Amino acid sequence: MSLLAIWRLATTLPRGVWIAAAVALALLGIARWHGRAVDAAFAKGVKAQAAADRAAVVAATAAATRAARDRNAALGRAQAAISRESDDDLGKTRAAVVRRRDDLRLRWAAARAAAGGSDTSAAATLPGAAAVALDTACPAAGWVAFDTAAAAAAAADEATAKDDAWIEWLTAQAAAWPKE
Repeated sequence: MSLLAIWRLATTLPRGVWIAAAVALALLGIARWHGRAVDAAFAKGVKAQAAADRAAVVAATAAATRAARDRNAALGRAQAAISRESDDDLGKTRAAVVRRRDDLRLRWAAARAAAGGSDTSAAATLPGAAAVALDTACPAAGWVAFDTAAAAAAAADEATAKDDAWIEWLTAQAAAWPKE
């Protein structure tokens, strides 16, 4: 079809058809323009929301990191205090064991000296202390010599004190640990 034929056909259409076509084209243009504006606004909103979300995640991560660091530091301080207290208590218990052992040795030496024995033996706890017949008679009868028994008792007392201190330390550490 030639251009002239199209012109003749167009001039024969009623004016209402032209107005309707013009309105339809205008509405189509407005709809396309509106769609692009909505798409652009949506894309801008997505970017803004992503930036806000990113900032919120960064802030929450920083806050969680600070809270974890503070909690860990507080827990470390509590655990160190528990360990110091446990070490101090164990030191006091060891000192008490040593005092009891020394007191027992002094009493044993005094008892032997009071008995008036003249022989010295390997079981004497004080240099030059007089030994009594029991000093040699006890091992001969199958009993343990005093020094061996005293050393074993002191070692057992110290081992028990260490075990008790370990149990108390572990219980205190478990109680200090967060229940989260």
